Amino acid sequence: MKSIYAAVALGLGTVVLGGCSEKPAETQEAASPLSATDGKLFLPAVEGNPAAVYFNLKNDSDRAIAVRRADVEGAARAELHDYMEYDDTEMGSIGMVTIEPGDTVKFEPGKKHVMAYDLSPDLKPESVTSVTLTMAGGDTMSFDVDVLPADAER
Repeated sequence: MKSIYAAVALGLGTVVLGGCSEKPAETQEAASPLSATDGKLFLPAVEGNPAAVYFNLKNDSDRAIAVRRADVEGAARAELHDYMEYDDTEMGSIGMVTIEPGDTVKFEPGKKHVMAYDLSPDLKPESVTSVTLTMAGGDTMSFDVDVLPADAER
C-alpha cells in the first residue's frame, strides 16, 4: 500500500514540478510617459564647480507628471534648479517640476536646468553620461546626454 502512495506522490510531484519549468511570460517594462531630447551636460570652466545639464522634456501622457529628482551618472549629487526673481535674479534649487499633458518643458540656460556636483574625472568632453529623473510616485526614466566642454555653444 505504501508503494501506491509513493507512486502517486511521485507522479503528482512530477506534474507540479513540470509546471515550474515552463518559462514565465515575458514582462515588458512600461514605457515612460516622458521623453527627453537634446540632452547636454556642460562641464564647468573651473574645476570643482558644478556642471549644468540641459534637455527638453515632453509629457506624452494624458495627465500631469511631476519630476521630483534628478541623478547624473558621474556626479555625487544633482539638483533641479531654476532662476527666480527676488531683488535680483537668483538661481536656486527647486523641489519639483510639473509638466502638463502634451507640454514640453525646456531645461535651458537662464531657466530650468539640472546642476551636477562633485563630478567624476571620468566625465570628459565628447563622452556620454546618463541622467535619471524620478517622478512623484517613484517611477524613473533615464536618458543619455552628451558631455561638452564649458566653452561649447549652448
